[in-house]
Amino acid sequence: MSHRDIVSWTALVSAYAKCGMPDDAHRVFDEMPERNAVSWAAVVAGYSQSGRHEEALRVFDKMRCAKVEPTEAMLISVLSSSGHLGVLEVGKWVHDYVEHKGIPLTASMGTALLSMYSKCGCIDNAIQIFKVMPRRDELGWTAMISALSMHGRGREALALFEEMVSVRLRPDHVTFIGVLSACSHAGLIDEGCHYFQCMKEVYKIAPGVEHYGCMVDILGRGGRIEEAWDLIRNMPMKPDAFVFKSLLSACTSYGNLNCAEWAAKKLIELNQDSGTPYILLGNVYARVGKWADAERVRKTMRVRRVDKTAGYSLVEVDGISHHFVAGNNEEQPNIEEIKSLLQGMNKMLGLADIACT
Repeated sequence: MSHRDIVSWTALVSAYAKCGMPDDAHRVFDEMPERNAVSWAAVVAGYSQSGRHEEALRVFDKMRCAKVEPTEAMLISVLSSSGHLGVLEVGKWVHDYVEHKGIPLTASMGTALLSMYSKCGCIDNAIQIFKVMPRRDELGWTAMISALSMHGRGREALALFEEMVSVRLRPDHVTFIGVLSACSHAGLIDEGCHYFQCMKEVYKIAPGVEHYGCMVDILGRGGRIEEAWDLIRNMPMKPDAFVFKSLLSACTSYGNLNCAEWAAKKLIELNQDSGTPYILLGNVYARVGKWADAERVRKTMRVRRVDKTAGYSLVEVDGISHHFVAGNNEEQPNIEEIKSLLQGMNKMLGLADIACT
């Protein structure tokens, strides 16, 4: 091009971002002779939509330092990344900014805010946002149903679904994932079966693997292992790891050995490096008193060098997310202080022999 203005530069940045190439978008952005809010927003969106949320928030911080006014699209991307990382402080900043600037609470903005609050553990804030939204589309209703489900408020989620239907909004396949998850978390087995049939027969939505996974979880939690097993074997598509894991977890709770062995075998075929099927199967053997078989499973893990996935947690302090991984936290800047505090707590509880790693 003989002449490149800010529009053409931004178009190239956006193209890379939308193609899932955020690093290339950022490289072009750095080469721009001048930038505006739209070009900043494109880079943030590129990282956010690629699942690189920490980098998205770092670019957002740089934009704030440059005193550039963010666009609504950028704020929605930032809220998405804040929710995924559990960084409540940044999400609250966006909420305060929206209110201070008088930015309209559109359906998209409202949905982004309530989703952020829900993922950060603030379900009451999410409910309040939903209540004051002047316009709620299907995405907003679905996000609120999913939020209630995630927080174990299954009956409220189902009541909201019925209200959504009553105002003549049509649920989609994502809505029903939220509804079925709500039934699963609340132990509502009959209701789950009802909504699964309703999805197929009333709304003519063909269940996907996610819906089958929810149903296996619902039946498994209710002890209806054989029904869950039969459902998997008659699925019109190939089950994924979540489906088999849900069945295997249910077998662990109820001691169904034959089903557990079958599910574990299927899980191992999908991912031979995962320690989950071995651990769950070993737990089933232990539950029914087959200690030799439980030891055999653990030995197989050692022979195949299958590692148990380390548990981890995340906590936000002063707007910074800190990751803690079981047995591997030596790089944490305050690890010695944390260990000292934990040892003191252990002594107070009479647990002085427990190692803090």
